[in-house]
Amino acid sequence: MDHDRFYKPTVTYHLFLYRAELARRNARQLRLSRTKIEITDELISETVRNLKTCSMDDLKAVNRELLFKRKLRHNVSKLNKEAKRQRQQQQQSHCQLQQ
Repeated sequence: MDHDRFYKPTVTYHLFLYRAELARRNARQLRLSRTKIEITDELISETVRNLKTCSMDDLKAVNRELLFKRKLRHNVSKLNKEAKRQRQQQQQSHCQLQQ
Protein backbone atom coordinates (compact mmCIF):
# COMPACT_ATOMS: atom_id res chain seq x y z
CA MET A 1 0.00 0.00 0.00
CA ASP A 2 1.13 3.55 -0.67
CA HIS A 3 0.38 4.83 2.83
CA ASP A 4 2.79 2.26 4.38
CA ARG A 5 5.62 4.30 2.91
CA PHE A 6 4.64 7.29 5.00
CA TYR A 7 4.30 5.44 8.31
CA LYS A 8 6.76 6.76 10.86
CA PRO A 9 7.77 4.43 13.70
CA THR A 10 7.02 5.56 17.24
CA VAL A 11 9.50 6.56 19.93
CA THR A 12 8.71 3.29 21.68
CA TYR A 13 9.74 1.31 18.61
CA HIS A 14 12.94 3.34 18.24
CA LEU A 15 13.76 2.70 21.89
CA PHE A 16 13.22 -1.01 21.25
CA LEU A 17 15.64 -0.88 18.30
CA TYR A 18 18.17 1.03 20.38
CA ARG A 19 18.05 -1.49 23.23
CA ALA A 20 18.28 -4.39 20.77
CA GLU A 21 21.38 -2.86 19.20
CA LEU A 22 22.96 -2.26 22.61
CA ALA A 23 22.38 -5.92 23.45
CA ARG A 24 24.49 -7.00 20.47
CA ARG A 25 28.00 -8.13 21.27
CA ASN A 26 29.43 -5.67 18.74
CA ALA A 27 26.99 -2.78 18.76
CA ARG A 28 27.17 -0.71 15.57
CA GLN A 29 27.76 2.93 16.46
CA LEU A 30 26.29 4.22 13.23
CA ARG A 31 23.00 2.42 13.82
CA LEU A 32 22.91 3.57 17.46
CA SER A 33 23.48 7.18 16.45
CA ARG A 34 20.81 7.06 13.74
CA THR A 35 18.31 5.63 16.21
CA LYS A 36 19.19 8.34 18.74
CA ILE A 37 18.52 10.95 16.05
CA GLU A 38 15.08 9.45 15.35
CA ILE A 39 14.20 9.38 19.05
CA THR A 40 15.37 12.95 19.57
CA ASP A 41 13.51 14.13 16.47
CA GLU A 42 10.26 12.56 17.68
CA LEU A 43 10.64 14.13 21.14
CA ILE A 44 11.25 17.53 19.57
CA SER A 45 8.23 17.12 17.29
CA GLU A 46 6.03 16.16 20.23
CA THR A 47 7.08 19.25 22.17
CA VAL A 48 6.60 21.54 19.17
CA ARG A 49 3.09 20.16 18.58
CA ASN A 50 2.23 21.19 22.14
CA LEU A 51 4.01 24.53 21.92
CA LYS A 52 1.07 26.51 23.31
CA THR A 53 1.26 24.65 26.61
CA CYS A 54 5.07 24.64 26.86
CA SER A 55 6.82 26.26 29.76
CA MET A 56 10.15 28.04 29.52
CA ASP A 57 11.82 24.87 30.83
CA ASP A 58 10.21 22.91 27.98
CA LEU A 59 11.58 25.37 25.45
CA LYS A 60 15.05 25.13 26.99
CA ALA A 61 14.79 21.33 26.77
CA VAL A 62 13.85 21.57 23.09
CA ASN A 63 16.87 23.78 22.49
CA ARG A 64 19.13 21.21 24.20
CA GLU A 65 17.53 18.44 22.14
CA LEU A 66 18.15 20.38 18.91
CA LEU A 67 21.80 20.86 19.84
CA PHE A 68 22.09 17.17 20.71
CA LYS A 69 20.50 16.22 17.39
CA ARG A 70 22.94 18.45 15.50
CA LYS A 71 25.85 16.82 17.34
CA LEU A 72 24.50 13.34 16.52
CA ARG A 73 24.11 14.22 12.85
CA HIS A 74 27.72 15.41 12.79
CA ASN A 75 28.79 12.16 14.45
CA VAL A 76 26.83 10.09 11.88
CA SER A 77 28.47 12.04 9.08
CA LYS A 78 31.92 11.29 10.50
CA LEU A 79 31.05 7.61 10.94
CA ASN A 80 29.79 7.41 7.34
CA LYS A 81 33.00 8.98 6.04
CA GLU A 82 35.12 6.60 8.11
CA ALA A 83 33.14 3.56 6.89
CA LYS A 84 33.52 4.72 3.29
CA ARG A 85 37.27 5.21 3.76
CA GLN A 86 37.60 1.72 5.26
CA ARG A 87 35.65 0.15 2.38
CA GLN A 88 37.92 1.89 -0.13
CA GLN A 89 41.02 0.63 1.70
CA GLN A 90 39.63 -2.91 1.75
CA GLN A 91 38.88 -2.75 -1.98
CA GLN A 92 42.40 -1.47 -2.70
CA SER A 93 44.02 -4.20 -0.63
CA HIS A 94 41.78 -6.82 -2.25
CA CYS A 95 42.79 -5.60 -5.72
CA GLN A 96 46.46 -5.69 -4.75
CA LEU A 97 46.13 -9.27 -3.54
CA GLN A 98 44.57 -10.34 -6.83
CA GLN A 99 47.49 -8.91 -8.83
